Amino acid sequence: MKTKITYLFLILPLLTFAQGPWNFISTTEGFTCNSSAGTLGAHTVTQSAGDLRVDFVVGQGNNPLIRKADANIDADTNVNFIEIRLKNFSTISYLRLCPASTTSNYGNVVISTADTAYQTYIVDVTAWTGNPIGIDIMCKKNNSTTAGSAYTPVSGEYILIDYIKPLAYLVTPEVNVFNFDTTTESFTNLTRSTAVQATESSRGTLMINCTTAASTNGKVALSSLLAHVEGTNKYAHITLKNTSTNTLFQLNGKVAGIGTVFNPIQTYTTSDANYKTYDFNLSTWDNGYQFPELNFGMLNTWLATATYAIGDIVISGNTYCKNTSGANSVSPGVPHTDIVNWVIVNASGAVADASPATNGAILGGALNINPSTNSVYVDSIVFDNIIPSALGNADFGNANNTISLYPNPAREVLNISSTNKITKIEVYDMQGRNVASNNSATDINVAALGKGAYIVKVVQENGSVIAKKVIKE
Repeated sequence: MKTKITYLFLILPLLTFAQGPWNFISTTEGFTCNSSAGTLGAHTVTQSAGDLRVDFVVGQGNNPLIRKADANIDADTNVNFIEIRLKNFSTISYLRLCPASTTSNYGNVVISTADTAYQTYIVDVTAWTGNPIGIDIMCKKNNSTTAGSAYTPVSGEYILIDYIKPLAYLVTPEVNVFNFDTTTESFTNLTRSTAVQATESSRGTLMINCTTAASTNGKVALSSLLAHVEGTNKYAHITLKNTSTNTLFQLNGKVAGIGTVFNPIQTYTTSDANYKTYDFNLSTWDNGYQFPELNFGMLNTWLATATYAIGDIVISGNTYCKNTSGANSVSPGVPHTDIVNWVIVNASGAVADASPATNGAILGGALNINPSTNSVYVDSIVFDNIIPSALGNADFGNANNTISLYPNPAREVLNISSTNKITKIEVYDMQGRNVASNNSATDINVAALGKGAYIVKVVQENGSVIAKKVIKE
């Protein structure tokens, strides 16, 4: 046994070195620093007293890029954050981290200047994908935008990096129910959008507005630095009012470590007069920490790989296509790439007259960004294991429910108080199974149920269906 333990300690450093941490105890551990343009000479990189010292050299190009191309980070499953401890002796105030040589999926962090002590920063890189990948750290200045502004090296300026440590997760609170009664509840990561807490129709909501008229999505995401959703919850129920003309609503989560799009089970409507609950089947997403993203856009912007038919025209890859034999089919899966059996046409079926055939492409509508008509009001988001079909149009998490449950927790009898006559009470376990029911009553016996959490579904005479969580002692 002692021999096996010895071998384990010999092997362990080799296993962990591939994707850090990098402590710079005796070497630079393969890190370099060039201009972000990549064509100019290197800035000076040395190991100094247990630090990686990067001296920025005048004339060597703007936005120095600290890189370890062979970091071998498993961004799909093992790394969601990068922790950096450094002391900054420069006017650099903004770091942008991305997979080496990709200039995409940046994780950004504002850093202090003229440090008198080491500072520790956590950078969210949950958007990174791929295995293995390297790491780039671009040095810029903070100008309150995600891109930052250029840093031009100044003589005598440098940074000391104590360590760079990839992390799988941070220890954050688990939150599976969001009501937005007083705050944005950690939905603070924004792309082409704003999100603020606001009251609408006497409800506390997350008011979301798209801010850029582009044929790309607006996104609001749960900050992975503040909270997480438990991925063992396989359904989401999102109650919202869409007063905009934007036609697409999606939820992003990770499947096998890769960011994946989920669409609501039912049709997303526009210019709503009332709130509607959208259900998502998340049965394939990963167990463990999830940081959901809400995406909003125009529907035809998102059908880049979808194929469907309108009359004798097939829309494939946002392109109108027509079969040369006259027998339209959605086979192959990407007819717009099959130039033998398909031709690109315009919306009326005429053969496209340009190369590339721009008049055959569906460009996708621009996001509606009129603040007075663009708002999406999210009343609640609930992640659980309740099968949507079991609850119908349940009003999940709504602070304005017209029922109350007591006592909660309950031991024997659960009472339901309602402003409307109750026609049915049903109790579901967290797997969506109906475990108790009672018709035309104001209470239900739960004595036979095991301890734990349940969902009580209350059907009222006016047709409304309300669901609330109850604890059985």
